[in-house]
Amino acid sequence: MRGSLIARCTRCGRAYSKDRDIVCPYCGGLIKPVYQPRWSITSEEGVWRYSSLLPEVRVKVTLGEGSTPLIKAGSSVRGDLNVWFKDETRNPTGSFRDRAAALMVSDAVSSRFKRIILASDGNTGASVAAYAARAGVPVTIYLPKWVEDEKIILMKSFGARVLVEDKTLDELLDYVHDRARREGFYNASSTFNYLSLQGLKTIAFEIYERLGSSVNAVYLPLGSGLTLLSLYEGFRELVELGLTSRIPKLIGVEACGRPLYSSSLRGVSSCGEEPLPGLRYLKPVIYEHVLGVLEKFGETVVVSRRQVLEAAEKLSRSEGLFAEASSAVSFAGFLESPEDKSVVLITSHGLKSPEAYSKARRLKFTEVFPGVTKRLILDLLSRHPGLTGYEVWRMLGVNISPQAVYQHLKELEAKGLVRSVDEEGRRKYYLVK
Repeated sequence: MRGSLIARCTRCGRAYSKDRDIVCPYCGGLIKPVYQPRWSITSEEGVWRYSSLLPEVRVKVTLGEGSTPLIKAGSSVRGDLNVWFKDETRNPTGSFRDRAAALMVSDAVSSRFKRIILASDGNTGASVAAYAARAGVPVTIYLPKWVEDEKIILMKSFGARVLVEDKTLDELLDYVHDRARREGFYNASSTFNYLSLQGLKTIAFEIYERLGSSVNAVYLPLGSGLTLLSLYEGFRELVELGLTSRIPKLIGVEACGRPLYSSSLRGVSSCGEEPLPGLRYLKPVIYEHVLGVLEKFGETVVVSRRQVLEAAEKLSRSEGLFAEASSAVSFAGFLESPEDKSVVLITSHGLKSPEAYSKARRLKFTEVFPGVTKRLILDLLSRHPGLTGYEVWRMLGVNISPQAVYQHLKELEAKGLVRSVDEEGRRKYYLVK
């Protein structure tokens, strides 16, 4: 049954049956599965209710993913704006990647692969591990060392073999791609498998089902660009089927620590902040294709870590939505450049990456969102203990005076969260553990 799916490069026309590569190794074109889409919603579970718009597989694995709510924004948004949050945290493992995992694991089972392997920055690994457990297929996941413990716990709880490497995500993706070909394993790395795009495009179908053609813009975390490319493909199919006349503006939001696409489109340089987990790609294989979509149908917005934390706090305290920091960038982008009749995509639950907000047990916080500047100071000292007050100010990356930083340090010390020590005539600051 291996190779039951047929795909074709949209640039050179080369046909593929065995591999699931998303980019053609010969010409660099985008590879898409061959099928005849039609709008016919079924009563099947999960993303398979859109079977008529998806490539056909023999075995359909599902955990009830998809059908996530579109929630009308409340007090976090100006009253004259119509905005909806697409809450993907309701998926089985807490992230939108479950949609992609459903298709990839179904394909692996249908094609009778004995093992699934992938490289991941966290959410895809957790999703594939859950669906592979459901299907009874062993899975091996390669992770860069900065992936959060909470996501690793999820993967291991589903029985996955997890290997943490001191390499970039891009290096691990290339390694897994080569190993899968060499040893005959199924590669479920999201940016290397065209079925991940097919699964994520169902978000566009659900937005259309609820809101029709009324949406002007969709805000989403940009990251590798796969989500933006997927939504584009979903809306493009709806246009081709005559269900809607246009593709909404796709607004990809990047954190200023690594504005990958904004640097090419608008010459935006890095602000020097540490990139957020989940948004650390160097140059994805789909880069050229994402850039093309952005030039024709979208734009980028760049936000700082402070803006992300403030947006996440608004989501939690005004909307009851707790988003992972790399997901809250979408709302931060909306707040930076708001548009009426918009959808803000919330891709992953905050409990999957809580350290971006608070190290509650270690620092004795009683609040998830302390003051943003103090949170940034504590985060900085956790990574670089023994800084002077001046060094804290210089490395903080926030528009604030040195005097204000010293005042924050004084208050943190009074609360027992920070201690200062005189070393060689200089006062240095450490976290209280």
